[in-house]
Amino acid sequence: MIKTWKYLTHSSSALQIILRAPLFSFLLGAFYFEQHIGLQTGHVWLKDGSFSFGCISDDTNHMAEAAWTGIQSLLIDLVHENKVSTINIISDSPVSQYRNKTIMYLMKTFAMEHDITLKWIYLESGHGKGVADAVGAALKRKFDDAVNFDPDNSFENALDLLNAVENSTDIKMFIYDKSDIDQLKKSLPKLTTVKGTTTFHELLATKDGKLYAKELSSDNEKLLKVKF
Repeated sequence: MIKTWKYLTHSSSALQIILRAPLFSFLLGAFYFEQHIGLQTGHVWLKDGSFSFGCISDDTNHMAEAAWTGIQSLLIDLVHENKVSTINIISDSPVSQYRNKTIMYLMKTFAMEHDITLKWIYLESGHGKGVADAVGAALKRKFDDAVNFDPDNSFENALDLLNAVENSTDIKMFIYDKSDIDQLKKSLPKLTTVKGTTTFHELLATKDGKLYAKELSSDNEKLLKVKF
């Protein structure tokens, strides 16, 4: 089961998230060999406030099912604890992670199951993600400081790192593992390619199960004919 730290306390009917997914390396324990962990970071804006978040895992898979697993607990908390009815996600646009048929299916399913509207906006190469990058850098500094402060401690995994820093940061932390990713992957049906996916600038999933897309922000939304 995915474990969650620092429950969300703000309330709003709509929010905006900026998201990024770097790979982080750290020196593990007294043996000083390099260990990789997966790290998705971002910032959430709500009507009544905002907060930064980090999703951490020992699994460094950056495919769509892993990217979604990383933020799934955050999205569920926002819907159920914060009564959010509209979510806008902003990220860069790697095809393997965020802009693909798997994310489309998961968006559509999530919007229907939770009775919300979910939009995903993709930034092209060269566009900075500002605060999301800053959150990632701050969290990595925290991890580095924890390891450097106690180099003989056996930091064996992502959970050890999280435990070392969670009480010294306001960043809300989520942790997931390979079994969570595998469980989500097994739930996916066989998906057919959606024509034009790599050109989409925005995706919109509505509570009635429809998917819309834009190639330019100035375009009108067009209904996608998907077979899932």
